[in-house]
Amino acid sequence: MMCTTKKAVITLLISLSVGLLVRSGVAAAQNSEALTIPTELLTTKSKKRNPAFAITVESVLQKARERQEIILIDVRKRDEFEKFRIPGSINIPLFAIKTKAFLKSKSLVLVNEGYSYSQLERECEQLRKCGFKVWLLNGGLHYWRRKRGPLRGDPFAQKALNRMPPAIFFTERDYENWLMIDISTSKDSGARSLVPQSIPIPYLNDAKSFISKFKRISAKYEDKQFTSVLIFDEKGVRYEKIEKVIQKTDFKNIFFLKGGIEAYKSFLEQQLIVRQARRHSKKTLKGCANCR
Repeated sequence: MMCTTKKAVITLLISLSVGLLVRSGVAAAQNSEALTIPTELLTTKSKKRNPAFAITVESVLQKARERQEIILIDVRKRDEFEKFRIPGSINIPLFAIKTKAFLKSKSLVLVNEGYSYSQLERECEQLRKCGFKVWLLNGGLHYWRRKRGPLRGDPFAQKALNRMPPAIFFTERDYENWLMIDISTSKDSGARSLVPQSIPIPYLNDAKSFISKFKRISAKYEDKQFTSVLIFDEKGVRYEKIEKVIQKTDFKNIFFLKGGIEAYKSFLEQQLIVRQARRHSKKTLKGCANCR
């Protein structure tokens, strides 16, 4: 019992120290030269989305017009759901859907912002194994809004649907359906090393030239399913100009990396500090003779 208590106390102290290390490490990274991001945090895997799980916005809207019974389950956080939502949709956390046995007899469509699919696909697969009839909305709320599907709530919050947080990009970048466009004008923005698969099309306030280059590159992706575009620059300060320009293209699922490449770099540095702190805590526990 004494050993267990000591181990619990040490674990608690290490958890607190990890938090301190993370905060101090982030502050140090902000006030000194940037940390060197290891290859393990930059390497991506080639993953494909499963078309069997997807249902289009057009199909859902058509079913609604035909008054077919279908339940839209919004899996976002409660406060985000309360800001705006599809009328008639219900808010259930993704992990809790399988506990709602009464939903097994219904046709379900999982809904989120539109840029995150990895968790939805995993849960969709598990739900089908449990007997649920479920799909996920391709393009999410972002594409639903682009297709003028009904939305109720804060219109300003709705505009932010195409801003993809760095943490989400980190988890979704492995999917091969992403076309990543770097519009940075600075050659030393770091985008090429942090996002090796990105394609540079610097935006120099020449809309015609930008659209021409974008269309030429995006034409190679026309036959690929679920293609989405992610655009970023150094700090994410010129997105509004690009949004107006990009509307002239045929692409619908276009997102912007929130905070630009600098925000993504900061996220990777935080991940590195957290990993280093965890390795340190494991070594400390392993070296604790009284806890063996």
